[in-house]
Amino acid sequence: MILIHYCFLVLAFLLHPFHVSVCSVHYASSEESLQITMKIFADDLEDALNKSPYRTEEEPYVDVLNPENTDKLNSKVEQYIRDHFELAVNEEKVQPVFLGYELEDLAMWCYWEVSGVKKVKNVKIKNSILTETFSDQTNIVHVNNQDMVKSMKLAGNSLVGEVAFE
Repeated sequence: MILIHYCFLVLAFLLHPFHVSVCSVHYASSEESLQITMKIFADDLEDALNKSPYRTEEEPYVDVLNPENTDKLNSKVEQYIRDHFELAVNEEKVQPVFLGYELEDLAMWCYWEVSGVKKVKNVKIKNSILTETFSDQTNIVHVNNQDMVKSMKLAGNSLVGEVAFE
């Protein structure tokens, strides 16, 4: 009986995958920049990009792993993340520059940068990536400043987090 119960739990876990993204914000003091990387599961992002407003009925299906047009996918990914990720450094909202993305297995790595950051006292982030698509979406954010790492778990009704240094 215990074996049947165990098998049922394993099967339930496999049928209900978890939805998570990981974002790393690293302050490079020598370059006076914030270097941001985001790891998002490609199939989850594909689901989001195939919904309005990112895709209309007239447009072809967005295939993230095998894009028909990489420039168009690049533009859609950039716009989607801009719509769902906000960043403030030292109480001032900043606009990261999208550097591009690369695919690794079933994950998409997205790269952003904020130049001209002299010092980091605090970082405030709103990360609602994929939360409109998956109710159980969790976005983990790590902020690295001068060899000190602080982390946030943004999910559900708590999509904004802030960390302070000094």
